[in-house]
Amino acid sequence: MFVRSVLLVLLFVFSCTSFAVDYKEGDIHAIDFHWFQTNLYHGVDQRGGPFKFTDSYLELEFGGRSGIVDYYGYVDFLDVLNDSNSERHEKANSFAKLAFRFSFDAMLKKDLAVGAVKEWYFATEFMNSDSENHWDPTRENRALRVLWLGLGTDTELPWLGLVGLNFQTRYIIENYGASNEESFDGLVFHMNWFKSVYSFGDDFIAFQGYLDYEFLSSLGDDTGINGENFGRTDHSFQTYLGFWYHTKRYALGYGAKFYVNMTQFKHDINFFGNQTDTTGVAHYFNVTYKF
Repeated sequence: MFVRSVLLVLLFVFSCTSFAVDYKEGDIHAIDFHWFQTNLYHGVDQRGGPFKFTDSYLELEFGGRSGIVDYYGYVDFLDVLNDSNSERHEKANSFAKLAFRFSFDAMLKKDLAVGAVKEWYFATEFMNSDSENHWDPTRENRALRVLWLGLGTDTELPWLGLVGLNFQTRYIIENYGASNEESFDGLVFHMNWFKSVYSFGDDFIAFQGYLDYEFLSSLGDDTGINGENFGRTDHSFQTYLGFWYHTKRYALGYGAKFYVNMTQFKHDINFFGNQTDTTGVAHYFNVTYKF
């Protein structure tokens, strides 16, 4: 069903009229920009690994454009309030994501737009987390390091406007000791958007978020110490649907995040004496300062 929906979106995308950035004048820095902000989040019923948790964390987030490079990234510091009641207290508490997309249009100084696709990219994304594996005594203590590589676009969609769409393969460098380490494993469909829906003078409310669908992974065949199924799946889904009130320097936000088999752990099974919880809804509240 999901794959069919993606194909319908692609059919629409390539049938639309296109108006793209013009690089023919030679100045690939004409649309350069950058932004940087810090977000303090409180997340209720977050999923990460096989269990849900509630925690407050600090995020340093940035993005922009410089010549051929479209970039985005953040670093999260969990349990930032050093709260003994946090389910992340005294555990591995940092996570970073860096996404760099390299524009084919800018590199070639040509308009490659087709239909609703305004720009094409070689899209990369790198994720890194602290060393931790407190769920599974049969695996060594290792970190998470994952690289996504593939094709990206800026695409105009009805109502949402310009969105980022990427289709990528995954190279798993480390995955807390899982069987798919040091291999290409699975595919990813990624989408992100930012849509102003209501304005109050210079202030506005935005609908913003992202979607990640990971699939065709071999991790569903992973086995434990007794050769039994290890409670993993071949797919994972998450999407964040946020409504933020923005001013020039500040923002207040709420977002609902929907998960299915988060990080490819099966939902509601016994996992080393604890019941997994990887499918459901989390609630995120944030205050933001923009530099």
